[in-house]
Amino acid sequence: MYVDGEKIRHKYKTLFKNIDRSVKIINEFSEFLKLLDLREVNILKIMMVRFMIETTNSDAGGLIESVEDSYEFTEIFQYKGNRIIDKDFSSLVRRIQPNTLESKLLDITLKRKIPTISFDQTTKDSSLGKILKIIPCCIIQVPVIVEDNVEYVVELIKKEDNKNSIFSEGDINSLSIISNIASAIFTNAQLFKSAIHDRLTELYNIHYFKNLMVDEMKKVIKFKTKLSLAVMDIDHFKNINDTYGHSVGDEAIKFFANVIRQEIKRNSDIVARYGGDEFIAAFPSTDSQSAYSVCTKVKDRLNSEFFQPDERTKIKLTPSIGIAEITEEDIESAQNENDLFRKIFIKADTALYNSKKTGRNRITIYSNEMPIIQEREL
Repeated sequence: MYVDGEKIRHKYKTLFKNIDRSVKIINEFSEFLKLLDLREVNILKIMMVRFMIETTNSDAGGLIESVEDSYEFTEIFQYKGNRIIDKDFSSLVRRIQPNTLESKLLDITLKRKIPTISFDQTTKDSSLGKILKIIPCCIIQVPVIVEDNVEYVVELIKKEDNKNSIFSEGDINSLSIISNIASAIFTNAQLFKSAIHDRLTELYNIHYFKNLMVDEMKKVIKFKTKLSLAVMDIDHFKNINDTYGHSVGDEAIKFFANVIRQEIKRNSDIVARYGGDEFIAAFPSTDSQSAYSVCTKVKDRLNSEFFQPDERTKIKLTPSIGIAEITEEDIESAQNENDLFRKIFIKADTALYNSKKTGRNRITIYSNEMPIIQEREL
């Protein structure tokens, strides 16, 4: 009886120790989320996997995402002695093709939408185990649900020599808590992304762009830094809509936006869809000549590539672009940051009008000799 009592005490002591550790890790995860910017979901993906590994004392873990009708590990971490092994596994990652033994467990998890544990022969079919050259004795796959869909699955594995080689009920509860918290954050991030991006082009929408400009104008006023603004649109866009229809017109806008995104790619640059076929780009700490060089890449790319809505149709899209740079006079005369943004926008818009008036498919930098056109609503 005494021996049995000792075993029971040891069992519960270990149990409470593991629960205490899990609670601490979950609290740490919650504290991490308080500092997370909703635009940094890639960091959340990484930290979610690492917290799941640590709270369950797993030997390795990976994040599975859907990629072009198949599945792929996008983040992989291996642990030894509660410390991460500093090794890049990206070169070893391969896709999990549908209808294979490797996808068997994954299909079950996706269908049930709850954690799935395996500790039989199917563990040998673990893609994560094959990538890391580990034969797991126990696997758990944890779904992360975003707006009722399984967007991610975290796979964790334990080896036979792991003293906690089987995932316990406490592990499942801890993983479910982390998964539910992450799901809420991913959902909020999705909603935030929808609120600040244009649906058609996935560039920023003009409302969010204006909010960002308030902050940029504050920096310009305070530190007297440079900033250039470019306004651009597609030449003769109405003809495209009239000739090919609005669906082709939408595809043309997406094509144009992709070129802009690929050529205006500094982290500091801010690009948005102004509306219709018009776009706007801000270049912080940049003079007008440097902005001109970047915009030239956009123009040259559009002049060298055809937009092809189908196999038989080729359409050349050309841009008209206007650029303006904030001057010291603008800063000194501006009543506030909104007024400063209005001043530079009017100048860039005037330069755009000049590009249109002088033949289109042109880039014009604003000069004081240009008569300011009538201000339009921002």
